[in-house]
Amino acid sequence: MENLNNEQPKKLRKIDLIKHWLGGYSQETCYNYERLQALGSTQAIIPVIKRLYKTKEERARALKKYMIFFNTEPSFIGTVIPGIAASMEEQAANGVDINDEDINSLRTGLMGPMAGIGDTVSQGIVYPILAGIACSLALSGNIAGPIIFEVCYKIIMLTSGYSMYMLGYTKGKSAILGFLRAGTLNKVTEIFSIVGLMVIGSMAATRVTIITPIAFKIGEVSLNLQQVLDSLLPAMLPLLAVLGVWKLLAKGLSATYVIAILFVVGIVCSLLGILAIPPAT
Repeated sequence: MENLNNEQPKKLRKIDLIKHWLGGYSQETCYNYERLQALGSTQAIIPVIKRLYKTKEERARALKKYMIFFNTEPSFIGTVIPGIAASMEEQAANGVDINDEDINSLRTGLMGPMAGIGDTVSQGIVYPILAGIACSLALSGNIAGPIIFEVCYKIIMLTSGYSMYMLGYTKGKSAILGFLRAGTLNKVTEIFSIVGLMVIGSMAATRVTIITPIAFKIGEVSLNLQQVLDSLLPAMLPLLAVLGVWKLLAKGLSATYVIAILFVVGIVCSLLGILAIPPAT
């Protein structure tokens, strides 16, 4: 690493990087609607700035650049951005021609893509899969359900977050931009999205229980509508209910309104004898 002042190169220590990475997990604790995660990301990078700059004036000037609007997924994938920022900050402190605008342009340019990928991984893949497994255990009376969820979720989050942070620091912007161009992250996200959707589908069939007591007679043959539906497609009514909820949410209705609609429809259909209480298992 070049040092234009012929001074001893300034090098971040592993502990500085770990403090920076872990500090990012609290950057939403001081969230505000003017700059969103700016204050939190500024606080997180303090160990890096302290290591690279010696005077209060230099530190204040270096920290000031991070007090601009910033918002991304901060836990799983988005940690690559502070990793890159730490790398660029280290190079700038050693005389490389990197200014404040360069650092913030890269942070701003990556925060959208990383938020999209990170939110998909955390909220659309990891959370539903683990929640499905944990809920199954919990509903069967197994106390390991919530414990497994909490432990596994944190392990996956920290492992992914640390790996992406160190990728950003060691490889710099070229690595993540290369991944984006090659579509590697998108391919991985798509694979796990399929798994997540499979889990959601199985939960719709096993955790949503809707039955109908309607029965009718054709000639001498008595038929139960629930048996007919099950012969055509098992768990058809739960599937229709899930698809109906998805359609309402897609139309822009809030979750509160959807829940209210489910209550009203459920009560009315029960009173009319269209739906029945599932038998205890």
